[in-house]
Amino acid sequence: MLDALLGFVFEMVLNVVGTAIVKLFGVDNAAEVASVVIGLGILVLGVILVVWGH
Repeated sequence: MLDALLGFVFEMVLNVVGTAIVKLFGVDNAAEVASVVIGLGILVLGVILVVWGH
């Protein structure tokens, strides 16, 4: 149940961030900015998993 909740929250945050990126930077730069945000999100998720699992 916790996995489903975390997955739902992750999807919501990703959707909101994607919408904000397109509105702020336009369609031309959205792919570049989105890749940076996704990369940072993966790093943060990895740090959370390491800390939580420690």
